[in-house]
Amino acid sequence: MFFDDKLNVKLSESGGSMKNKEISNSCSVAIGTNKDFMDDDAHLKVTYSPGKKGGNFGLPNGGKLILPEGLFGKKDTITCQVASPSQRWKYYPTLPSYEHITSEIYTLQSTMHPLKKSVIIQIPYYQIETEHNEINVKGKWSDENEWVDVGFLKKEDCSVELEVDRLGIFIVTFTPKKEIFDVTPQGCLYNAHISRYISVRFPKKAHDKPFQCAIQINPIPSDKLQLAKELSPGETADLILATEFIDLIPSTPCVFKRAVSVKLPLPTGVEVEEENDDIAVLQKTENGWELVDSKYKFTRTTVTFDTKSLTKFCVMQSKPDRKKRLPPAAQVLENRNNREKGEIVAFLNLQEKLWFLVLECMPQSKLESRVKEMSEKGFKHVVKEIVKKDEGTNFFRRPQKFQQPTRQLQVPPTCEINDGMKWEFSVVDDIKVNSESNYMENRELHYFRYLPESYRQFVIEPKTNEERAISGAINLDPLGIEDKNLKENCTCSIHIEIDEETVKAYFKPEFVPEEPEPKKEKVNFDILNTPVFKEDKPEVPVIQKFKPLPPTVMERLMRTNRKPIITRVERESKVLSGKSLRNLSKLVPEGLTLAVHLNLPDSTITGLGFDAISNGLSMADVTYKILLYWKRMCKDKKDGAVNSLTNALRDMGREEIANIVFERHRDNKELSPDAFTPLFTPYQ
Repeated sequence: MFFDDKLNVKLSESGGSMKNKEISNSCSVAIGTNKDFMDDDAHLKVTYSPGKKGGNFGLPNGGKLILPEGLFGKKDTITCQVASPSQRWKYYPTLPSYEHITSEIYTLQSTMHPLKKSVIIQIPYYQIETEHNEINVKGKWSDENEWVDVGFLKKEDCSVELEVDRLGIFIVTFTPKKEIFDVTPQGCLYNAHISRYISVRFPKKAHDKPFQCAIQINPIPSDKLQLAKELSPGETADLILATEFIDLIPSTPCVFKRAVSVKLPLPTGVEVEEENDDIAVLQKTENGWELVDSKYKFTRTTVTFDTKSLTKFCVMQSKPDRKKRLPPAAQVLENRNNREKGEIVAFLNLQEKLWFLVLECMPQSKLESRVKEMSEKGFKHVVKEIVKKDEGTNFFRRPQKFQQPTRQLQVPPTCEINDGMKWEFSVVDDIKVNSESNYMENRELHYFRYLPESYRQFVIEPKTNEERAISGAINLDPLGIEDKNLKENCTCSIHIEIDEETVKAYFKPEFVPEEPEPKKEKVNFDILNTPVFKEDKPEVPVIQKFKPLPPTVMERLMRTNRKPIITRVERESKVLSGKSLRNLSKLVPEGLTLAVHLNLPDSTITGLGFDAISNGLSMADVTYKILLYWKRMCKDKKDGAVNSLTNALRDMGREEIANIVFERHRDNKELSPDAFTPLFTPYQ
């Protein structure tokens, strides 16, 4: 809908939950065409000219923005952009291992700096398990480099509300809940609120100084327990059940003078009425997991023991007389609790002049549906191969012709992934990444477990100009993994084969139709056949003869001080041709905002806005109509008009597009789709 006398485009105000990860453009002036997977991410960026009245505005992915009255002027703008999965590497913060990202990354900028009043931003996040985790918001202000915690109000619809007087980058994270209590030298008995089955009793003078102690619970889901048994059957053969990992963390690491009594819950479904030799408490020490050497006291659902140090604990049930085999099982559970079976896949879309490559990491459970979805969008699934790295080399090469494949390629091991896992990748052999892609800036694939998608996308091309069948490879090497087996299982290579016909079509010169020349009027030859009628010559009147004037007098009379008028038709700039403006309108869907910056009359903007609503025009069509109207109003259709257009684009924050328009005008070229290739990000 439109609002106030500026008639700016306004997004829908429906916030909603992010349980549905699909992102759509909810502009009231409809796009008019289905959003293709390879289109740019215009739907992830919105720009508003709110005017003096302010108001409520929709942000991408269901966010909201509330601007107070009197904050902005007529030409001030505010822009919000959500980082696409392929561009997250530019923005995401470095987080500790226990903190995880659970929302998209929002960047807000404005021509008004600094803000004179506070604005309200509502950011949605993906649903998490809230019993043992808590939400946090981090921000990085526009003029600073450090990430800081930002105060927020949690909403019921899986979103957070921020009231800030500075703009920047914002993201929602979550961490395990911590329950903190104070301990004095006089001792204390603390019953935890986070779980009614946990309590800690400190005797008097257990420690000389007061300190704080934190309780933190890390659940072990049943599917993770089953996965650990499946992938490590030797270490977990004697394990039956286990509780959560329970951390008791003193603010000052110490060994107590007197033993501390700790009460923990038994595994779910286990009830003990008397002593049970199959239940054991394990603790994490500097040497790994060990059995707690203490006498256990059981109730029906709890076990109590004494210890002189607080650390991470876990209560486990083993097979009869097999308690001593539980420490290796605890180590496996800890390592695999945050892991899941994963896949690294590549999707390839070979168009005639553009080859798109998508490199994605996902849970194994999503692979089938993702392959089907991408297939419907025209992408082919390229299966990876698990290969072992040759000694002394840092990358993989495709096998030479007639070389027998190794057995390791035929039996791929299980790839396990966890949140924050990274791979370094390289593109080798007969293909290369287009120079306009961000491949050279960052060559890492980052897995975000709690976000819907984790991928990188590029435009690839042949390395040489030879028109033959080519093959290439993408080699992936996991980073920061010390476990040798896990590293080998996650090291892979993806081979790409492209046939000769596709390569020839890529190099085939593109036919560009010339603009039709204006038609010349045909000569009417019928005039030549028209009969000629002789007319009587009129009588010549008698003219009185005068004495001729001297040449000097005639020269003086004919002389004039006025400069001769030379009429010259000046052609318009090629960037203002109809074809150029049509291509430009596809890149700038904010037509009504552009009209304001081009200083078109308010009545004209109003008419164009209502015309768009009544006729169901797309945003590109609205922009095209505005540009045509503006061109007709321009007297100087060369340098003056181009300067006016580029200044308007820069005022809107579209600096890169303005630079391209200026360069094409300088080179006397039209704005073809290829001109915007540096901006074209096909699957971000």
